[in-house]
Amino acid sequence: MTVLLPFLVNAALNFVLGLLIAFFLGPAEFGRYAIGAAIIVLVNTAMMDWIRLSAVRFYSLRSRETEPEIRATLDLLVAGISITLCALLVVAVVAGFDLRMPAMMLSAAVLAGIGAGLFDYHGAIARARFLDAAYARLVIVKNLLALVLMVGGAWLTKDPTVVLFGGLVSAAVALVSVRRRLADAPLSLTAARADLAWTFARYALPIVAGNAVYSLIPLLNRSLMAGAHGFAEAGYFSLASDMGLRLFGTLGATLEIVLLREVIRLDETRGRRAAQRRISANLVIVLAVALPAAIGFALALPAFDRLLVPPSFQGRFSAYMAPLLPGFVALTIFQAGLYPVFLLEKRTLVTTLAALVALLVNVAVLAAFGAGQPSAYALAQMAAFLVVLAITAVAALRILPVMPPLRDCGAILLAVAAMALAIWPLQGRLPAAVELALQVGIGAIVYGGVILACDVARSRTLLGLWWASRRARRP
Repeated sequence: MTVLLPFLVNAALNFVLGLLIAFFLGPAEFGRYAIGAAIIVLVNTAMMDWIRLSAVRFYSLRSRETEPEIRATLDLLVAGISITLCALLVVAVVAGFDLRMPAMMLSAAVLAGIGAGLFDYHGAIARARFLDAAYARLVIVKNLLALVLMVGGAWLTKDPTVVLFGGLVSAAVALVSVRRRLADAPLSLTAARADLAWTFARYALPIVAGNAVYSLIPLLNRSLMAGAHGFAEAGYFSLASDMGLRLFGTLGATLEIVLLREVIRLDETRGRRAAQRRISANLVIVLAVALPAAIGFALALPAFDRLLVPPSFQGRFSAYMAPLLPGFVALTIFQAGLYPVFLLEKRTLVTTLAALVALLVNVAVLAAFGAGQPSAYALAQMAAFLVVLAITAVAALRILPVMPPLRDCGAILLAVAAMALAIWPLQGRLPAAVELALQVGIGAIVYGGVILACDVARSRTLLGLWWASRRARRP
């Protein structure tokens, strides 16, 4: 599917982007940049993301033809919120409010947050209309420009504010490149409907409230660490946190996009129960991707650290990444496997409650272990995200009419264990590049072999059918 290409590119470029920015900025300036990046995520999530979620749920090819007021309302909302945020930013800067960070850096972060929100919204529009080529262009243009502008800014100026502005410009150019392809009609006040806006808000705001709390947790931890241990220590922690959130966030978003489209289509054509059964089956696919990714990355972490992490971050990166990993995989499973349950049923309050409990857990762990210990911040963030998974898993499994196939789940655990046993002895025994390549190659062969042998998610059966059909087409 064409929609997979931009995500593969996105994952690779985001990984490279973060590492190169860290390399050129250094730990202290990267710590400042990471706080600005966390503000971007918070602005996007708290103020803009509810419109993207509404587009995912209510906008489709069918509604585009039969209910044009849906797109008109969505467009008016996203324009109005963007203009309002810009106005509030101008007031705050002109009035000289003490915001605990330079005005230019705050402005760059807020504007980049608006740009990220517009980017995500138009990405949702492209996916809803199955415009995979336009979506690919949107993502690829944005990421390639970000690689040039953000890394170039870090290299030339060593200034995190310039790096943040580079991200804003890359999103703006990407949006311009697909503006005509994604447009339905000119922005119109008369075509929009207040009752639809209220429907969108009732549906999406509970989810957004939860997501805003999720994005607040890393910002809180980075800010507290910078205050207690300095920006350099916050930079070490932030690089590990950013890399993990980008890698597993992209993994979760990829799975969500690929799997959710079919769920929504089933809900529209065959009914709610068929869609729920598909979600249950999809959970197996999510586990089959997320678990080996996490365990494999954990075992390959020493080689990855020596080979790819900037020298000034080496050692500290692994020390923070190892305890953070369980939380990252928990968020991936929640996003791709459990979130569609609440999306479909419109029972989004559960995610908000889970987020609030997670925030409390984060604060409680910091209090229990002592915020004076840098490792406490990684443990707190991991515990918070694991709590989210536990709460939402219990709620989602009670809603679904059938459980995920336990045989397949057990086979996935067996495959992960076999993979771990195969690649663990390689740790620290070879040059980093050779070690990492062997771990990836051997791990993939062992894991894939067990998955096919156990026919997880009918993978061996489907592979056999594909091979038979291919042979039948040969002359």
